[in-house]
Amino acid sequence: MTGISKDRAELFNKLYAIENNWHHVLYVHTPFCVQKCYYCVYSSKVPSGQEELEAFYNHVLPQQIRQYRPTLERTAFDQVYFGGGTPTIAAAQTLASIYDQVPHFKDIPVKITEASPYTVTDEHLDLFRAYGFNYVSIGVQTLSARILEAQNRKVVGKDKLIHICNRLHEYGIISNIDLIFYLDTGGLDDLEQTRSDLIEIMSEIRPVSITLHSNYMKEKTLAKQAAMMRLIKEMPEKYPEYGYRCVNALLREADIEEDTKNAAEYRLMREHEDFHFYMTPKIPQSHAYGHNMLALGTYEKFKPRYNYYYIYDYMDKYVFKSMFNKYRSIGLDFKKIREELGLSNHGYIVSDEFFKDETGKERFREIVKEGGLPYYEFNNLVSGKKGTGG
Repeated sequence: MTGISKDRAELFNKLYAIENNWHHVLYVHTPFCVQKCYYCVYSSKVPSGQEELEAFYNHVLPQQIRQYRPTLERTAFDQVYFGGGTPTIAAAQTLASIYDQVPHFKDIPVKITEASPYTVTDEHLDLFRAYGFNYVSIGVQTLSARILEAQNRKVVGKDKLIHICNRLHEYGIISNIDLIFYLDTGGLDDLEQTRSDLIEIMSEIRPVSITLHSNYMKEKTLAKQAAMMRLIKEMPEKYPEYGYRCVNALLREADIEEDTKNAAEYRLMREHEDFHFYMTPKIPQSHAYGHNMLALGTYEKFKPRYNYYYIYDYMDKYVFKSMFNKYRSIGLDFKKIREELGLSNHGYIVSDEFFKDETGKERFREIVKEGGLPYYEFNNLVSGKKGTGG
C-alpha cells in the first residue's frame, strides 16, 4: 500500500467539514531513514533507492495533499508536525516544494519538524527559518559513538550538534535534543553514560529543550523508571547554572508505577518554557485529547489513525469509551502539572464538547453510517461533568 483510497479521503473531507471546538493538527509522515536503528519502533524503512524516495515526494505525498485539499483549504490548522522516519532525508528544495503545496502553510502558527543530525544541512536550517518553524527536534539518542554504531545509527560529532543548536538559536527556533536511557545493555549500568551525555549536552551543546525517554525495545521496570526519574530531577538541581528544569512532569516518586506503565517521556527546557504542542505531555504517544488530527504520508505499513474515529480499525464501543476517557485524563493531568509548575497551557484542551451543536453531531452520524463504520457517541463519553476541559 503506497497511498490512500479515494473513498477514504472523501470520508475525511466530509468529517473535517463539520465545525468543532478542538485544535486542528496536521501531521506529515516521512516513511524513510538512511539506516534502520535497532531501537526504533516507528514506521520507517530504508528506501530501495533514490527512485523510491523521489516517487514518494513527487507523487505519493502530493497526491494525498490533492486528495485532502478541501480539508486543507477550509481548516485553520493550529499546528503542523513533520515526523518519521527522517524528514531531513529529503533535500531542502524537496521539502520546500511540499510546504508550498499545502494550502495556507505559512499561516499555521506552530510548525515543528524532526531532523537527523546526520542528514540535516544548513540549507535545511535556512529553510526552517524561511517558513517560520518554531521547533526542530534532533535525534541524538546518546553521544557515545560505540553505542550508536552498535545500534546501527550514524555517528555525528559534537561540533555539528553545537553548530545546529547555535544556528537554530540565532534564528529564534527552539532546538530539542532527544536522548534515550538504557540504550547500551538495557540495564541500570547504562545510567552513567546518560549522566555523562546530559552534562555535556547541558553545558556545551546547549539546546533549548532536551527530551528523555527509555529504550522502547527493552523491558520497562519500576527500578529503571525510578532511576531515570531521579537522574532527570537531580541534574537541574546539581547544575543550576545551566538553567534547565522539567516542564512536563513533577517527577514524584508516587508517579513511578503509572509512568512505567505509560512509557513516560520527560522534557527539560532552559528557555521558552511556555511553549508546548500536542506531543509535549509526558505521554506523547497517546492521542492528544482536545486535538483534531489529520495525517498525511500514508505509505505501506504506515496507516495513520485520525483522532478517536479509528477509521482504519473497528473498535468495540466500550474499549473506545475507555480509551477516550484515558486520553482525557492524561491531558487533564498535564494541565495540572503545568499549573503546579507555574507554566501556561494556552488552552491546551479547548472543550469536552467536540461538536459545536447538535447539527454537527447528526452530520457526523450520517457520514460514519454512509462509510459503513461503527458510530460512537462522541459527546457522551466523558465521565462526570462536561465543559471542564478548560
